[in-house]
Amino acid sequence: MTSKERFVEIFRSQVTRPGAGELLAWLETTDFFEAPAGAKHHGAYPGGLVDHSLNVYDQLLIDLDARAYSMETRAVCALLHDVCKADAYHLEGRRRKNPDTGRWEDYRGYVFRDPLPMGHGEKSVFLIQRHMELSDEEALAIRWHMGAYDEAYRGGSRALGAAMDCCALVLALHQADMRASQEEKRERGTPHPYGGGAADGCAEGV
Repeated sequence: MTSKERFVEIFRSQVTRPGAGELLAWLETTDFFEAPAGAKHHGAYPGGLVDHSLNVYDQLLIDLDARAYSMETRAVCALLHDVCKADAYHLEGRRRKNPDTGRWEDYRGYVFRDPLPMGHGEKSVFLIQRHMELSDEEALAIRWHMGAYDEAYRGGSRALGAAMDCCALVLALHQADMRASQEEKRERGTPHPYGGGAADGCAEGV
C-alpha cells in the first residue's frame, strides 16, 4: 500500500462529516500527495508531506492526552495539519559550491513560494474550512500545531498559551508533530538530494 493509498483509506474510514469527500477531492487537485514536507531537513523529497502527515497520525494515536478525543478528530488534525504546504514547494535548478571540491555545481532543489501567504497553521484551518467544518478544538490544535516555532508566538502573542490551557489537543498535536519530525530525520540520516533549497517560510522540523 502506498502512502497515498493509506492516507485515503484512513481519511475515508475515519472522517465522515459533511464536506469530507469534497475536501479529499480538492486535495487531489493539488500536489499534496507528491509534495515535500519541507525544502530541507525532514521530508524534503517527493511524497514527504503525505508521509509526514501519516507519521503524525501514528504518533497522535499513541498520545495519552489525545485519547480523550474521537478517532475522527485525531485523524482530521493529524492528516490535515499541514495542508497549507500544498502547492507551495517547487523544484528548480540551482547552483551551489561543493564544499569538498570547491567547484560550483548544478542541482535540483525545492524553493518555497506560497501562493496564499496567510501564515502556517491558520492557513491550514482556512483551507480545510473551505470544504469541511472543524470543531473549535480541532481548529485550535491545527492553528497552533507549530507551538513555540509559530511566528505569532515568537512575535509576542500570548494566544498559544491560552489555547494550550483550554484545549489539551493543542499540545498533543504539537508533540506528535515534533516526534514525527525527529523520527523522520533519524530514519533518513542524511539530507535528501532534493533538500537544501530556499527556506521553507516556516520553522523546519515542525
